[in-house]
Amino acid sequence: MLKRRVREEKDEMARCPFCRALLNVPEDIRTASGDFLGGRCECGAVYVCDPTGHNVGQGYLDALAYACGDDWDKLNSLNSGRDYSEAVLNYDVRTHRLLEIEDIRRNFLGKMIFIRLARNE
Repeated sequence: MLKRRVREEKDEMARCPFCRALLNVPEDIRTASGDFLGGRCECGAVYVCDPTGHNVGQGYLDALAYACGDDWDKLNSLNSGRDYSEAVLNYDVRTHRLLEIEDIRRNFLGKMIFIRLARNE
């Protein structure tokens, strides 16, 4: 019974939308362009957490800059769908879960912005 409960809790934890790997809780990341909450998946995708869900544009820019290693020339030359894939998902900061639309609650709903550069990048 305990094994099943632990497994169910792990299944509910946030997973990468590209490879389905479990994600670490977002942590403070400092780059040349600023600080944000985020991380990196084992598949190479980066993610940025917008805990309020009201600053997705800045989170998107932070994710692109982080994925490009703060190389703004590279960032400005990228095209969505060709040079990188993206996903913006609902995120519950208290439980570290990515939420489906029917799971949305009024409590602590944020966004998680994912960027994965194309393999040829």
